[in-house]
Amino acid sequence: MIAEHPDRQALMDEVHARPVELIEASCRLRRLVFVMPSRPGAMSEAFDRFVLFCQARGYKMPMPASRLYSFAPGRRQVTWEFHTEFVTVTWRGPLDDAESFPTELGLEAIGEGLLIGATRIDVIADETVPDRLLPGFELPSLCLADIENGRGQVATDFVPDADSFTRFELAAGGLTPLRRSIIARRLLEIDTYRTMALLGLPLARSAAPDLRAIELELTDLMAALSDAATPESRQASLNALQDLSVRNGQLSERLDYRFAAGRAYGDILGVRLAGLRERSTTRGSTLTHFLGNRVDPGLATCAAVEKRLAKSSTKIERAIELLNVRIGVDTQLQNAALLDNIARTARSQFLLQRTVEGLSVIAISYYMLGILSYVMAGPLGELHWDKAMALSLSAPFVVGAVWLMARHIRKLHDQSPPKSTT
Repeated sequence: MIAEHPDRQALMDEVHARPVELIEASCRLRRLVFVMPSRPGAMSEAFDRFVLFCQARGYKMPMPASRLYSFAPGRRQVTWEFHTEFVTVTWRGPLDDAESFPTELGLEAIGEGLLIGATRIDVIADETVPDRLLPGFELPSLCLADIENGRGQVATDFVPDADSFTRFELAAGGLTPLRRSIIARRLLEIDTYRTMALLGLPLARSAAPDLRAIELELTDLMAALSDAATPESRQASLNALQDLSVRNGQLSERLDYRFAAGRAYGDILGVRLAGLRERSTTRGSTLTHFLGNRVDPGLATCAAVEKRLAKSSTKIERAIELLNVRIGVDTQLQNAALLDNIARTARSQFLLQRTVEGLSVIAISYYMLGILSYVMAGPLGELHWDKAMALSLSAPFVVGAVWLMARHIRKLHDQSPPKSTT
């Protein structure tokens, strides 16, 4: 038997995870986008609540691995999609469907999710957007472009209406049902991802003052490093740099994921815009040009803040390394001076010991000669020998014997191992 990779089925299912739903020639599409809390388990809790909603309404129960699930309450077709950090609720109905937030969508399952985007697309059977629909858009931001090489047309101004929905008019009369459905889905994704791509911009703007403060403090610390002449001042500079490193790391931790997600969403947005195959008209901008002038600067701002964070982190690490090297060199110099002082002290002690040993030999020899004078007084008197002469002759032998004895004792001390202090 051929063993299958454990992820093979998941990869196969991913190809069909979000199939295109065929839409009618005239209909109204709406989508709500909810960003879920960043805490662990928030998305799975929303899915569990959605399962309970389906169970209560008698709908087919979604599988735990489901990322897309559809049901049809009445004349509407509703689709839930579970993404990595957000949930989309999309529904389709007739063009005269004026209800912006129907009760049968199951929105209570969102829980703590926050609304970040709302889109409305009116699909009409015309090949171009009728002039009667254009006054509903704001002229300064009007986007009116031919799509699919002129077989359709789309209009929008990316301005939320009274119900907070961004309105699109899609004239798809010249498109096949499949291409019409694909283009409608792309428009929904364009409005979704252009919002998600810019989600990091407010964070970048709010983090800019903190980042600027870190950069200024780092500049001051770097300028003061050359004046740090004492170990205390260098240690104070090292503590300040470590504090800056912690603050910079906390800022990066808060922004890195959001900036990385923004880049990914921006890339998807670019692909979806390219898939429209737009052609400009004389009455408005293209979606690609309009969003490029607004989304790209926002993403560039996030990229600039991210680059500044990485640069400040590198500078802080380099400064800490240089300061650690300097502190290490100072420590080595102090240790060398201490060892030199210890060596001088040891030599002084050695010389002093030799001096004491010499004096001790003389002192012991003196006392030994004194004892010999008492011991030899009687025998020398009986033999009629001169006592002073006898002591003089014996003095070298006594001194030599004492010196040999002291040398032998010192050798025994040198050979004996040092006792452990534990």
